[in-house]
Amino acid sequence: MKDTLKWLVLGGLFIIPFLTLYVESNFFFPYITGKNFAFRIIVEVIFLSWVALAMYDVQYRPRWSWILGAFSIFMGVMFIANLQAVSINTAFWSNYERMDGYVTLIHVFLYFLVLGSMLKTPKIWSYFLHTSVVVAGFVALKGLAQLSGVDVRVDSTLGNAAYMAVYMLFHIFILFYLFVRSNLNTYKVAYALLSLLFMFVLLQTGTRGTAIGLAVGGIVATGYVAIFGARYHTFQKYAIGALIFLVVAIGGFISVRDTSYVQNSSSLSRIANIDLSKDLAIRSIIWRMAIEGVKERPILGWGQGNFNYVFNTNYDPKMYSQEQWFDRVHNIFFDWLIAGGILGFLAYFSIFAALLYYLFWKPIFKPDENFTVLERGILLGLIVGYLTHNLVVFDNIISYIFFGTIIALIHSRVATDMPLGASFNVPTTVITQVVLPILIIIGGIVVYFVNVPNMLAASDMITVLRTPNDKLAQLASFELALGRGSFAQQEIVEQFVQLAMNTSASANVTTELKQDFQTKAEAEILALIENKPSDARLYVFLGNYYRAVGDLSKAKDTLTIARTLSPRKQTIILQQGAIELSLGNNEKARDFFKEGFLLDERYNEAREYYVASLFMTKDTEEAKRIISEGPVGFEESLAVSDFVFSALNMAGELSYLAELYEVRLEKDSTSAQNWAGLTLVYYQLKENDLAIDTLARAKVAVPSFAPMAECFSKNIIAGNDPQKGCQ
Repeated sequence: MKDTLKWLVLGGLFIIPFLTLYVESNFFFPYITGKNFAFRIIVEVIFLSWVALAMYDVQYRPRWSWILGAFSIFMGVMFIANLQAVSINTAFWSNYERMDGYVTLIHVFLYFLVLGSMLKTPKIWSYFLHTSVVVAGFVALKGLAQLSGVDVRVDSTLGNAAYMAVYMLFHIFILFYLFVRSNLNTYKVAYALLSLLFMFVLLQTGTRGTAIGLAVGGIVATGYVAIFGARYHTFQKYAIGALIFLVVAIGGFISVRDTSYVQNSSSLSRIANIDLSKDLAIRSIIWRMAIEGVKERPILGWGQGNFNYVFNTNYDPKMYSQEQWFDRVHNIFFDWLIAGGILGFLAYFSIFAALLYYLFWKPIFKPDENFTVLERGILLGLIVGYLTHNLVVFDNIISYIFFGTIIALIHSRVATDMPLGASFNVPTTVITQVVLPILIIIGGIVVYFVNVPNMLAASDMITVLRTPNDKLAQLASFELALGRGSFAQQEIVEQFVQLAMNTSASANVTTELKQDFQTKAEAEILALIENKPSDARLYVFLGNYYRAVGDLSKAKDTLTIARTLSPRKQTIILQQGAIELSLGNNEKARDFFKEGFLLDERYNEAREYYVASLFMTKDTEEAKRIISEGPVGFEESLAVSDFVFSALNMAGELSYLAELYEVRLEKDSTSAQNWAGLTLVYYQLKENDLAIDTLARAKVAVPSFAPMAECFSKNIIAGNDPQKGCQ
């Protein structure tokens, strides 16, 4: 039994690197959910198997290191922090798009614990790391295949270029680590070539933070060896040379960044055109919002995945052109300050402090044979490169797995036996006859309740997307998904409400089926709001739903609540204005549009709505002033806005409407409807000559419109309505 458990645990551990290749097309968010569910199930199985194995054999029991201690404290602090989150469910379970949360942290911790306890010898670690490198090679080759005749940011089997980039970053340094440990020149050549391939693929992801992380990590690694590698004179010389080469290479890349080859590549140009003042402009705004959130909850923060509450409350109008529902800060420091407050932040970075203690601090004061100088330099470079990457992005399951792998490697080399663990013994018969059956039962329960309902709901969602023309089937699939009780209830409800809105506007759906969709959608989102009453996003969804089904009174009330939760978000304010406009309250609409516009006058959509409302309220002079103060090209944006055209027509501003029609037709002369519209405007202005000239131009621009244009012309010449008898 002991051998069976041993191979079961080792087999599970060696499967985990292959998860990078796994894309579950039958699940919602196929690049995310499949990997996460598989990781969770494998970890649950191998952890419980390891518990039994450790009872049988003392050599597999956990050993002590400050890395384990720091990670354990971090888990404890985050458990408490998540218990006081605004949305506890989100803090623990996250959603399909992220699959983060405390549940993921638990699995990463257990993976680290089992890996660090099972892989103790350099030989088995070599097997494990080589396995991961081989998998990374396949992932890299699949990424290269994406470049075949297409200019894209490589994401391979990870579905996100940033995720691909950090995966390559880990494996570049793993190859360096294997390189300095190998005595075989053939292997070293292979490691060098693979590392060059992975560097190229990393650059093709166009992920600027990771490219900088690679450079910074490389400088740290070579710098450390150059300073402390006195025992390795040859490598010390190589390190100094490599450091010089890195600096020259970076300078060389900068010198050629304006060449056509670099600038014509979407990936390379993203890296070549790094401008921190511009690239961090939006990030810095988000970070300032995060600071306000930290001030409000400084000790234990808001819980994992709860940044959206901070973002909405402290929304900065300068974010008008960005994603409107940020759930992460996109900075490792602020992310943990928000998620766990100061205590969570300190607990998280205590893991890195422990790593630095073993890799940097301790070897300075006493001889340390756990790692060579070369190995320490590379591992330090990897840790610094990973942290640099995370300054502008956030972790995902792949980066979590490989961070857990690296700290498990270090832990396995520096850990010492724990006397209590070594002295604890359980009779073999008790383990076999009592402990194992209990663990099997626990395992079955955990695997089922942690994973199965959520996996089934993810599958239901894909079924919905695959049957767009069968509304009955979609409704049935949604009802199945909603009935699973999955952790992703909000994502499912939002998708359902969106479908209900689309269905309400469809002419191909019966009234009875529309009513079924609407009744169910409203009930589900109201129930969700009852559980998450502070989430502005849900009120916006509900408000949009009410607008779509024509219940403007409820839409108005709902968006008023959304506004209290996110008072400075222009998209909410503009929707309030649109509702007032639909209710016939033009002055109130104008006031909302003005408020949204004045929050940041660079927001052209808000300027456009405000201008239209000014025309509707007969404040023509103010409207023209706002137009004149607009940026270059603003009038062209007005020319493509049907809303502005409707406002001008309603206000009787036909001369300006004619001007905008001319601008619109100058950009696109292929629309017969626009030619007809301009003709009718000139006719209303009693500019018959211009109307006839417009029709003459229309005949040339749109030949198929010529018969209609000829009919219009004859009517105008005859003094009749232009459209009389023209079909």
